[in-house]
Amino acid sequence: MSHRTGFHAIALLALSAASSALAQPAANVVVTPVEASRETIEVQAVGASRAERSIRLFPETSGTVEFIRIEADRAVTAGSVLLRLDDRAEQVAVALAAVELADTRRLLARYERAEGSGAFAPSTVDEARRDVELAELELEQAQIALDERTLRAPFDGYTGLTDIEPGDRITEETEVTTLDNRETLTVRFSLPERFYGQFARGDAVSLNTWHSNGPKRTARIERIGSQVDSDAGTFPVEARVHNADDALRPGMRFRVTARLEGPRAWRLPETALLWGDNGAYAWRIQGGKAERVGLELIARERKHVLVDGPLEAGQDVVSEGTQRIRPGIEVNLIDANSLDNYPALEAEREPADRR
Repeated sequence: MSHRTGFHAIALLALSAASSALAQPAANVVVTPVEASRETIEVQAVGASRAERSIRLFPETSGTVEFIRIEADRAVTAGSVLLRLDDRAEQVAVALAAVELADTRRLLARYERAEGSGAFAPSTVDEARRDVELAELELEQAQIALDERTLRAPFDGYTGLTDIEPGDRITEETEVTTLDNRETLTVRFSLPERFYGQFARGDAVSLNTWHSNGPKRTARIERIGSQVDSDAGTFPVEARVHNADDALRPGMRFRVTARLEGPRAWRLPETALLWGDNGAYAWRIQGGKAERVGLELIARERKHVLVDGPLEAGQDVVSEGTQRIRPGIEVNLIDANSLDNYPALEAEREPADRR
């Protein structure tokens, strides 16, 4: 065969291949518009709770318990009497101080009626006034001592356990019980230092108790620590959660989930993302033909992926039927709702010999 004859044969083969390519039927595909989205970053932590107001109650003075009304987990209102010590001596002291005050007031009144008559020196009247003032202070002091024999709830809340019984001798160092106002709880947890400055007061976090798979609760960040723990590489955060149903208790531990929005990305169906030798890509439809677009995978979501690449919102990418796509091939767009009328379309990894 001459060189010219061989050349013509090769040309004919190339022309035949081109004609075959041009005659290649359009590929049936399902497309999905590109959406703008953001990656959601979840930060997990362990939190411990405490009541919004929580104190340990001690008596103001020593004495013998005469009366106690403390039951575990009982709701009490501010001012409710919880415990009373033997106060007979204090009641007598109050009565004596009241009598002394009445006597000094009567004496002062007599001096004041005769004031100016010369019957008493002015210093005598002044001394009587001072005696009244002292008697008033003594009565007030006696009343304070009497009040200190009674332990009252300083605010609304729930009482804890107690081991004290009537007749027990207690001192100022004897813990009587605890009192918690748990209408709201404060949950403290720590976050990695790389997230410092990305949360603010009022941001929401999700809480779930360790002992239950019940519904998550939403708490709001109230305080953020001003320092980072150099050893742990974390900073403290406090969030407040409402406890209107009284299902939570101080001291409970929680799984805390805080969420942040990452940079903007493109959201595609997971079936639209393919992998080749050069990484991830998708088929974009331009002018009725397929065009390969290289992408960078950012995150995976349920049935979707977030990617970065030269896409625009609203552009169509092939989400089903990718196995038949070639660069520049014409496509026949199929309505996803009518797929029953077409052969099954699959999105799969491109075979090695077609990359």
